[in-house]
Amino acid sequence: MKISINLLFLILSFNCCGQDIHYFDKDWKPTISANAEFYRIEKKLDTKWLRTDYYFKTKQLQMKGTYSSLNPEKEDGYFEWYHSNGKLKHKGNYENGNSIGEHLWYGDNGNLEAKENYKNGKLDGVYEEYHPNGKLMSKSSFVEGLQSGWTIYYREDGSIQSEGNFKQGKRDGEWKYYNESGKLIGTSAFKTDYEIKEANIFLSLPNDEWSLSDKSDKGFTKYIFKRNEIIDPNGVAIIPAIMLYIEDAKDFKQDLVSYSIEKEIEFNKKGVKFNNKILIPTDKEFPFTSFENAMLRTGTYTDKGIDHILYMLYIITKHDKGIQLYMDMTKNISDKYEQEFWTTLHSIKELK
Repeated sequence: MKISINLLFLILSFNCCGQDIHYFDKDWKPTISANAEFYRIEKKLDTKWLRTDYYFKTKQLQMKGTYSSLNPEKEDGYFEWYHSNGKLKHKGNYENGNSIGEHLWYGDNGNLEAKENYKNGKLDGVYEEYHPNGKLMSKSSFVEGLQSGWTIYYREDGSIQSEGNFKQGKRDGEWKYYNESGKLIGTSAFKTDYEIKEANIFLSLPNDEWSLSDKSDKGFTKYIFKRNEIIDPNGVAIIPAIMLYIEDAKDFKQDLVSYSIEKEIEFNKKGVKFNNKILIPTDKEFPFTSFENAMLRTGTYTDKGIDHILYMLYIITKHDKGIQLYMDMTKNISDKYEQEFWTTLHSIKELK
């Protein structure tokens, strides 16, 4: 009876002080007390709301912080979160719903896991991650939410594993790799931005998982970009590709329809099924507007029992350069990775 009386007294005390209690299940969906994994107490202050969340079974504090508004929710002030064992999990400041300043993250053993800096809700400044043993895992920096600047990755013993530069969220330039004794064991060159001077265009690869695989100028200019392999749900290694071809298109006299039809003859022979919808620069869905004489369509085909999706972009520039851009990946990974094609399509523009 002592526990029940104390709990009743606690509830009555909350109600008397103008505070509200809300109950939540393990997924933080509202529920009744009998099914609760968490409960929340909210109290009106002079200009803000104080919110404290608790683990229902242990009454251990889970979070506390102040809001300038509850609907919509806008964090405003200092916040703390806790693990179920009572150890601090995360602390930091907010302003008008945005993370600001330094935010610190801790494991349930009390060790620091990450140190972040924010400006207007975006990562901005020094960023550090730590191994479970407390040693530094990585040190980098962010600018307006994108990883930028020199970055070093460390092993648990404190030795450097790799180092190199990030530019707008992508690895950029030469990266160096070391063994445990500090000896250089290899380098990799990363590049995502390309000025294709043969066609006077710029394009950016989706991320640093992509690289230039082949380039040739035999009869026409060819660039082949490939992605690092992806293991599909069936355990098959898939390597998506972006293929760029550039040639003289003077004979087509700016007739892009005839140009595309000729280029698609081989696709027809190989059983590609074309989507009837063709996008042109005046369509809202068209990914760029640098070229007036352009069209984009998609198709599907099956090879060795595996279904593929194929993007086909055709451009004839004002200087009569014919551009073909093909993007190929399997359908069973497209839900997760197809957006990478759109990233490159959105980046295409004419060089000045």
